[in-house]
Amino acid sequence: MSDPSTTRPPLAEGWATRPTVEATDAPERGVLRVADRVVEKVARAAVLGVPGVAPDAATAGTVGRALGRAYPHVTCSRAGDRARVVLEIALVWPAPAADVARRVCDAVTDQLRGLAGVHVDEIRATVARIVDPSDVVGPSGSAKERRVR
Repeated sequence: MSDPSTTRPPLAEGWATRPTVEATDAPERGVLRVADRVVEKVARAAVLGVPGVAPDAATAGTVGRALGRAYPHVTCSRAGDRARVVLEIALVWPAPAADVARRVCDAVTDQLRGLAGVHVDEIRATVARIVDPSDVVGPSGSAKERRVR
């Protein structure tokens, strides 16, 4: 048997309804602060989403990834909602470097504006490494994991 003091009333009595929220002006709602680390992670995810960019598994082994030696390297310097981004990326051979770099810059700009509300003033993208396609795709068609021998 249930205790009547803890039993919920039927939905018709108001348990399922939410209090109404009144619309407020933007300055009264507060401020959203996005941490620098979040901006860098959004930029890194945008870089890795561009076709032709090598995944981090292909650019460093397990230890290298743990030590931060995998590409892409992303550095952001911010002033308020403005940012400058420096990227070092690895490409999969034979991706055209200029085309992929341009798409990377566009993707980072769009993602930072859309997800973090950060306007990008400048992006410097450097192709720091070219990766062999056999290091990216294993025989099963999935990303290949390097192993220590």
